[in-house]
Amino acid sequence: MKGKRYTAGSITSLNGIEHVRLRPALYFEDCFKENNLNSLLIGALCHAIDEYFDNHCSEIIMSAQSHSMYVKYDAGISLEESYDLTKAECIMTKIGACSNEKKHLEVGDEFCRVGMAVINAVSDRCELKTVSNKKAGHFIFECGKTVFKEISETDSSEGFTAINFDIDRGIFGDSTFDRNDIQLKIIELEKRLPPLRIGLLN
Repeated sequence: MKGKRYTAGSITSLNGIEHVRLRPALYFEDCFKENNLNSLLIGALCHAIDEYFDNHCSEIIMSAQSHSMYVKYDAGISLEESYDLTKAECIMTKIGACSNEKKHLEVGDEFCRVGMAVINAVSDRCELKTVSNKKAGHFIFECGKTVFKEISETDSSEGFTAINFDIDRGIFGDSTFDRNDIQLKIIELEKRLPPLRIGLLN
């Protein structure tokens, strides 16, 4: 525009989570192209698949209803602390950390297209419960930011992770999950990753 001048004061700096919420089409191209939320659910499996390659994860249970999705699998996310954050919290809140924490590069390249923190960023609310190395973690996030965190000791040696996402309706509009397409994606994953079992709840 004629006469419009830009100065240093015109520049707005956004953190990673704010940028995801402001420009979701840059991160969730498949959702907007396919007009459904299926890629969010499949994207939330990246840590489970990473653990599968170490023979720590053998079963994944998922559900998807309206704008909510749930993922549970038989492997825990590490609760070791680094710079005052557990690895679990880092994966869920720091853009890029999910891929960087992968133990298997092929998982980061192929199955971690957006990352858990990016999915968490477009969730009104997300709850994570995990058990790893006899520690239990319970986290609640709102719009990608931690609002509750509890770490405790547990006698259980059975690792697991359960994550519930409530996706922001204001970001994806009327888009919901396409169950038939999810079933096809599950069949393809099970063919590629035997003997991993993946179940979709009604």
